[in-house]
Formats: sequence, structure tokens, C-alpha cells
Amino acid sequence: MRRFILLLVFMVASPLASAQRSAPITGIDPFVDVVDHSRFDSLWRASKSFGRLSTAGLTSDAYTEYRSMLEGARPRSFMLDSQIAFWVNAYLACLMETIHVRAGYRSTIWDSLYLERDTFHIAGEAMTLKAVQDQLLAISGSVLIRAVMSTGSTLQAPYPSHALYAKTVRQELRAQVRKIMRSERFVMFDPAGNTLQLGTVFEPWMDSMVLEAGSVLHFILPWVSESLAAQLALAGDSVRIIVSDRMEKVRRRR
Repeated sequence: MRRFILLLVFMVASPLASAQRSAPITGIDPFVDVVDHSRFDSLWRASKSFGRLSTAGLTSDAYTEYRSMLEGARPRSFMLDSQIAFWVNAYLACLMETIHVRAGYRSTIWDSLYLERDTFHIAGEAMTLKAVQDQLLAISGSVLIRAVMSTGSTLQAPYPSHALYAKTVRQELRAQVRKIMRSERFVMFDPAGNTLQLGTVFEPWMDSMVLEAGSVLHFILPWVSESLAAQLALAGDSVRIIVSDRMEKVRRRR
């Protein structure tokens, strides 16, 4: 009987031990990145100037090697922050290619297929920019992730300052949200008319804002400046919210 129990324990433990050996070590450390983002980070920083993006770096070895890493990566084997950093950087890298092809003759406002015309191979799949956005929304758990979904248009989210890493993804996301919420280009309050004007960048956010915080006003309060938060708090739920701004085209530095 004792031999039978020992044999049974061995039979159960062996597959578990084998599974543990085959499981990715990276899954244990939340700060290990899916791929090395450092070369793309340097390229991304060097490509930005006064809110515009130069796409000259697409011909560099750094970009070619990074895109190759994105194609063969397996982000699902990594922790959540690593996955978010991976997909944000993948989005930005592929956005550079889209801007390189589309900028100069096509408006991101009027082109309804701007995010779906081009296909990129990422993590073993053929994906559009829209598909990468959907992936980010699915894994992030909050509409705040839209803050990094730039398109190149001055009406949409500004470019993130840096590429993201697993260690910095939360910090960079908070900084990016504040950059949008504290800019009068996107958020402006008129005390006389008791009106809060939000830029059209927030149009896809609206329903999720309500779901996450109960109202649009309660959602943005933690992110705006202290003075604006005080004004909005005093105004209360009587604040009228409108979404509008002027139209501009894709930003690209030549």
C-alpha cells in the first residue's frame, strides 16, 4: 500500500515539476520586459521635436531589429505591466510607419480607416493599429490607456515622452494622463457659463468614464490641476459638459 501511495505521488508530481521547468522564468518577475525596449526608446526620443514626429529613423538598424523582436515576441508569457509596455511600444513603433506612409496627404480626422489600412506582424499575428488598441484596452482594465494612443493628429493624445518599460509603465501612464487633463487644448472650464469643454480626444472615453467613476466629472477630478478641481467641485453636478474642438491634420516634422 505504501509503495502504491509513493508511486501515485511520483506520478502526480512529475508532470507538475516538468510544467514548472517549462514555464517561463520571466513570469515570476513583474519588471522583466517582453523584449529590450532601450533601442526603440532612444529612437523614439530622438524622433520627436515640438510635438511632431520624424520618421527618418525607420531606415535605421535599431528600428529594423526592434520590429523583428516585436514580430517574434510572446507577450502572454509575461506579467501584466510587461505586456502593457510591450503593446504600447508596439503601437508607437507601427504608428511611425503609418505616419511615414499617410502623412502629408491624409487627415487623421477624415480618414475613418486611418488605423486599419496598414497591417503589421506583431507577436506572431497580423494586426492593424486598431487591433493593437483593442488589445491594450482589453488587458489594461481602464480607459486611461487611451492616453497613450496617439495618432499624430494635434486633436488626439500627444506623443508619450518615452517608450515604456515594465518598471515605468504605471508612472508614465499617470504622467501622460496628466499631460492631457491639465492642458487647455483638451480640458477647459468656463465658470461664467458653468461649462466644461473637453477636446474630441475624449469622445471614445465618455461611456467608460461613467462606468469606471459614475460620471465624467468624477473621473477627471483626480487628474486636473488643483485649482480646476476646486472650481469643478464647487460647481458640482450642474456643470454642463460639451465635447468639441477645431480640426487639424497629422503632425509630422520634415
